[in-house]
Amino acid sequence: MPIEITVRRDNVDGGAGRKYAEKRATHLSRKLQKVDNVRVVLDRQRHLFEAEFIVEQKGQILAEAREHSDSIAAAIDTAVARIVKQIRKAESKREKAVIQQKRLV
Repeated sequence: MPIEITVRRDNVDGGAGRKYAEKRATHLSRKLQKVDNVRVVLDRQRHLFEAEFIVEQKGQILAEAREHSDSIAAAIDTAVARIVKQIRKAESKREKAVIQQKRLV
């Protein structure tokens, strides 16, 4: 599964922020089996770090989260947590819809 990591400004913790984002993205791809592509955008604006995760499945955006924080690790962790929450919520909605259709038939 390809992981794209983009750093908009070079002053985002050197390579440490990039390595941590790659680690979390690979963990995310293992946790969620149906993910085809993960795009990560890291940015820094004055004193705030921004982490944006975009998870794609079959060419469509499955989930997207953007988070700001004082540290790059906190921004990455919060964005990944939001992605996981979004995907689990969507899966549970699909399961409920399948159960309802089975009841109607």
